[in-house]
Amino acid sequence: MGSESGSRPDDMLSGGPFPKTRAMFEKVRKFMRSPGLYTRRIGRLCQKLVSGIWGEQSFFLEGQMDIHPKSLWHEPRFVAEFGGFQIPGEADPRRIEKLVPWDGVRRDLLILLLRSVIVRGVPGALAELGVYQGATARLIHHYEPNRRLYLLDTFSGFGERSVAEESRYTGHPVEARTFSDTSMAKVLAAVEVVNGNVTPVPGFFPDSVTEDLARESFAFVHVDADLYAPIHSGLEFFYPRLNPGGILVVHDYNAWPGARKAVDTFMADKPEVPLPMPDKSGSVVIVKQ
Repeated sequence: MGSESGSRPDDMLSGGPFPKTRAMFEKVRKFMRSPGLYTRRIGRLCQKLVSGIWGEQSFFLEGQMDIHPKSLWHEPRFVAEFGGFQIPGEADPRRIEKLVPWDGVRRDLLILLLRSVIVRGVPGALAELGVYQGATARLIHHYEPNRRLYLLDTFSGFGERSVAEESRYTGHPVEARTFSDTSMAKVLAAVEVVNGNVTPVPGFFPDSVTEDLARESFAFVHVDADLYAPIHSGLEFFYPRLNPGGILVVHDYNAWPGARKAVDTFMADKPEVPLPMPDKSGSVVIVKQ
């Protein structure tokens, strides 16, 4: 009966005369030949589905940048040609430290901006005003240990002086003990300094400015001081010392009233346009003309 119907053993293996069965067997063969291709496709589909479900919640899944080696959309040929997070032509990869997992956009933002000033050859030192426990200082220093990094902070939190100033400038109440769970020793331990290029500058800014710091010019400055007075003072100090093409990042522009008002007030008569970024607390980026 079987031979009279025209079916052959190899027809059974290939799905016989039935197109749907034959197509299924072909998909199985393709999967067996290239399982990685289908694994990536399944991963992308799962990520899209879960991201769609959680997209409007407090936390949601977001893919790594395409230049990240773990990205489902990673393209090694692009990275090989343009460098990705690394510097083209350098034999040894630069070290990229982690930040909190819910603010990966900020990590990538800071690394790519640092990379930009390095690739473009912008001269000058690095600085961070508002260090807290040293997480972003560590990120900056380990990616670019070849330049001096100044770390400016009270290393003891806001204090009563900050409370009074913020109330006067913005009417926004803050607690004196906010961010007080730190110290200079803890910060330096967290940063894990790899050479002599990290200089802590303790005290209330700008009272804490030293002669050496005042003589510096800068390529990259990260301001994360939260409050109006230190951020506005930071802009007054660093903006004229920022070399052309240098980058100034102010964190919390879309989170803290003092940060927003300080940036908007200071930059109102400047030629550069502050560019808001989509990291968790909404940094703003200023590229010096």
